Amino acid sequence: MNHQQEKLVLRGETVALREAGHTIAGIARELGISKPTLQRWWQRWEESGNLLNRPKSGGPRKTTAADDQRIVDAATQSPLTNVVTIREQLQLDISAETVRRRLHEVRIHHRTPAIKEKLDSHPTARLQFA
Repeated sequence: MNHQQEKLVLRGETVALREAGHTIAGIARELGISKPTLQRWWQRWEESGNLLNRPKSGGPRKTTAADDQRIVDAATQSPLTNVVTIREQLQLDISAETVRRRLHEVRIHHRTPAIKEKLDSHPTARLQFA
């Protein structure tokens, strides 16, 4: 049983207990759920007879699962490239920020190393100082 199904079962239990005559406070104590959450679930059940989550805001994803996998593969094969280069190599019509989000979803925080100038005279200067 996945997480969504477990949520629905729990919500169903709360409705069954409420219809059996238990108070919201009693159900909250028994199941370890906050009273405002139980009140919201009960109100939704009374209004629509439905315990499913309501639709979320936001637009559809711009990438497919295959695109996401290609992005991850490109980032793991060449870890020193940046997201703009990955986007251009894969010829994706999305922003660099979207590529970055897809990498963050799989816990890859892609960073390009800083370019630092070499300090050739530094060791000799330190020896002279000592």
